[in-house]
Amino acid sequence: MAMVQSAVAQSTVRAEGGVLDARHWNFQDQNLALTGYWTHYPNELITPREARTKKGQIHYLPELWNETTSDGKGQGYTTYQLKVLLPDTIHQLAVEVPQLYSCYTLWANGLEIASAGVVSDKKETTVPQWVHQAGVISMDPADTLVLVLQIANFHHYKGGIKDPIMLGLSTNIRDHAFYAITASVIESAVLSVLSLSFFILFMVRRQRVVLYFAFLCLSWGARAWFSNVYPVTAFFPSMPWSWVVRIEYLTLYSGIAWAALFLHALLEKLSHQLIPYIVVVLNVAFALFTLLTSALVYSQWVGLYLAVAACVLAYAAVLAIRALLFEQAGAWYMVGSIVTGVAMFGYDIVAYNKGGVYDYIFLSIGYLLIFLLTTVVLLYHLNVFKSRGEKQVLTYEDFFKK
Repeated sequence: MAMVQSAVAQSTVRAEGGVLDARHWNFQDQNLALTGYWTHYPNELITPREARTKKGQIHYLPELWNETTSDGKGQGYTTYQLKVLLPDTIHQLAVEVPQLYSCYTLWANGLEIASAGVVSDKKETTVPQWVHQAGVISMDPADTLVLVLQIANFHHYKGGIKDPIMLGLSTNIRDHAFYAITASVIESAVLSVLSLSFFILFMVRRQRVVLYFAFLCLSWGARAWFSNVYPVTAFFPSMPWSWVVRIEYLTLYSGIAWAALFLHALLEKLSHQLIPYIVVVLNVAFALFTLLTSALVYSQWVGLYLAVAACVLAYAAVLAIRALLFEQAGAWYMVGSIVTGVAMFGYDIVAYNKGGVYDYIFLSIGYLLIFLLTTVVLLYHLNVFKSRGEKQVLTYEDFFKK
């Protein structure tokens, strides 16, 4: 019972009035999300020295600026400060900073420990960059940590902080950041292998369903580099931000389009003939819009696109249920894939829009599970796997003459 109460007490620790009391936090077991009410200096870029004497407002973090401004816009610049009261025995600390909108500089006790892009009060001199990184805090033995965070955004529809900054022991923070990036790289590698395998299989079988799945794996494998923890910026930090964001959106559009074509080819007798082509046309339209406009313009329509993606996922669920009703071999694997897809999609969208402690490793594992289950479904369809003597290829008799 004491352990449960301790865990509950730790989970409710948050900043109040610009101060976070973490003197009783067990940093050995768990990192601390720096959520709560920070000191806020709106429309000012305050240095750590200036923040010592300047009085600010109180503002809750993490939060997107679009949700707090009267016009719903996320452009501008600001500074936040937080004082963290620490246990006397904790000295080797670090912070894990997720992708912020759209550039920042972070100081700890007056020393810069992390930054992305160039922060400025003017659009012309601001350089956006999205990178997931760990910043080690070099500090003498002390019981107070003062964090000062400058953020600027003039290039994306969203501004501010979506996910919380995490504080913990340097080894734990660096390990978690490393594992998060590694999980995305492994996800991409597995999907690339699947894609290559099915491209080779297509050269033998010459079936559209194989080709569509190969392109689906390729698109989502590329997306793993350009979303969530953005491994591409960790390996290629000089890559232009505008193309990082564009590729993130384009791989999403292409992935949904190939998924629609794949499902139609897999369950052609159950699928409506027009739906996959409507989905493809919509995705091509969104892709052209993304290529021809700036991120500030096309990023504000992502909510509308996610509604389209949700409809495609719902239609896939309907097809899976119909395949079950017709007792199609491998249908249960398809149901498992769809259920996992709904769970991952829902988790991804809620975290994207509302923020929170984002488990990137869980997300990568979930997406890999979707593709592995779908691979089994496809192998049943291709008669590679057999099931108790039933027909494995979908035919007219399978669906309408049972």
